[in-house]
Amino acid sequence: MDLGNIADFIVGAGDDPFTAGVTIFLATLLAEDATAMIVGVLVSRAILAPAPALGVLLAGTISGDIMLHLAGRYAGESCRRRAILQRSAVRRAIASLSQSTIWMVGLARFVPGMRLPVYFASGFVKLDFVRCLAMIMLTGCLWTPALFWVGLTGGGPATHVDSDILRPLALVVALCLIAVWIMRAGGPTSVRKGDLP
Repeated sequence: MDLGNIADFIVGAGDDPFTAGVTIFLATLLAEDATAMIVGVLVSRAILAPAPALGVLLAGTISGDIMLHLAGRYAGESCRRRAILQRSAVRRAIASLSQSTIWMVGLARFVPGMRLPVYFASGFVKLDFVRCLAMIMLTGCLWTPALFWVGLTGGGPATHVDSDILRPLALVVALCLIAVWIMRAGGPTSVRKGDLP
């Protein structure tokens, strides 16, 4: 989807905050990084309110990533999954990655083109859902506000900080801390033995 189309899509929602929120949410499912920057630009031009815009961006980004993981889990329930996981090369690869898989899920957020295959695969091999969710929250709460900020400031230093933006940024920090706590409390991540044939 063209960047101009995304901006037109969001601006076309009109002055109704609910419609604008739904539009931003749907746009994140189509092109989340571009949407985050476009929404930042629209906030900088006072077309959108900062707090709701950032909140909806986070909700859309994290929801889309969870959907990829859940799609992998759904696909992983098939007979085809069992056939794939019975291959010795696949079993060796999963075993060798078992200690670092959750960090691979996190790294995928920052490597172009890796999010879809890695998040889908994390569901397919049934990595621990709570820890995957925590990593998705953590990386989403780091990446999306960063892109939003680039759009808001035009890539330069912030000339002003609107007090309306401080509350959602405090929420972002809280979500990051919760995600880190969940990941540290869970111990090492591995594929459970019962998940492999």
